[in-house]
Amino acid sequence: MTPELDRLLCARYPLIFAERDLSPRETCMCWGFPGDGWFRLLDTLCSTLKAGTERRGEPQIVAAQVKEKFGTLRFYPRSATPAQYQVIAAAERMSASVCEVCGETGRLNTDGYYRTRCVRHRSGESRP
Repeated sequence: MTPELDRLLCARYPLIFAERDLSPRETCMCWGFPGDGWFRLLDTLCSTLKAGTERRGEPQIVAAQVKEKFGTLRFYPRSATPAQYQVIAAAERMSASVCEVCGETGRLNTDGYYRTRCVRHRSGESRP
């Protein structure tokens, strides 16, 4: 993710990304976020989690790691309630239809490398 979008997520959700500037010995958040295309998805996920904490008294989520794995988004909290895990799982599932590069409608391709890409960013990859 670009430094600008990285800073924006951290500024909007400082409690969720409290570990962003810690060392690799302390957290995997030091590696940042996956592609720009998932910015809106992450922003919506964090907004939903924040609202749950502020409005419904759910525990504060602290992200331990946010990454791409097998072509989709992964969001690993330090701990979460079952309801919070459901919200996270929904965002992770949605990422399989959002281009990681640009945020347009995409498709999970599993032909060699797992990647979620739109038609434009799929060039050079074989298509099923």
